[in-house]
Amino acid sequence: MINNEPRNIGSMMGISPSVKFLLILNVAVFLIEALLRVPLSGWFALPALWWQSLSFGQLFTYMFVHGGYMHLFVNMLGLFFIGPTVERTIGSYRFFVLYYVSGILGGLGWSLLAQDGTYCVGASGAVMGILGAFGALYPQAKLLLWFVIPCRAWMLVLGLAIWELHETITTPLIGGIANAAHLIGGIAGFSYALSLKHPHLLAGLKASLRGKAKPKPSSAPRPDRLTKEQVDAILDKIGKEGMGALTLRERELLKRATRGQG
Repeated sequence: MINNEPRNIGSMMGISPSVKFLLILNVAVFLIEALLRVPLSGWFALPALWWQSLSFGQLFTYMFVHGGYMHLFVNMLGLFFIGPTVERTIGSYRFFVLYYVSGILGGLGWSLLAQDGTYCVGASGAVMGILGAFGALYPQAKLLLWFVIPCRAWMLVLGLAIWELHETITTPLIGGIANAAHLIGGIAGFSYALSLKHPHLLAGLKASLRGKAKPKPSSAPRPDRLTKEQVDAILDKIGKEGMGALTLRERELLKRATRGQG
């Protein structure tokens, strides 16, 4: 169960363990590629048609390589400012689940629309998942858009979702910014955090699905259960034709009726 709002957002600031690890890992990978000329992007990037080459590993590795200094800076900036509050709220293990699931689902979403021959890199889908989770956990928290414009978290998340959806629809053959990865990653993070904040909603959904799948008990009498109509019919037959006219089934029913068995 997650608390609805922190007592003080400011008290939850400062670097957290998982965020520190991810910052170091992303920066280290970038520096290894930039300074040592190791072609990590060529190895780790997610190709549009990754399933043809069974490149399942790239669904994970693509989020740790970036296309340039600014690409890395923007993603790490979002991770640094939003990540610690989310991690301290849901815990380090769930934070890692949030980060990786948002990134992987974002990559999957991008690949469904991407143009053949293009590649996806960057932690944007994972970071958007963290932002979506923050919006679900603390919708009324105040954030500074571009460090200047005050904005509620829910308004920022909703605005970004609408923008990314618009860009995904209007540019279906993606070859530049991975808007679909941003959108799917953000939705994944928001949904995951919402399920943690309100676990009764998920439990209610599961119970509802189980209730629909369970067959309703029939109101018709069981074929082996003796009814008053059956007994009356047998007695009428005896009165008209005698005991000898009864079948074996009717004799058994009559015996059960005299013993008080239904």
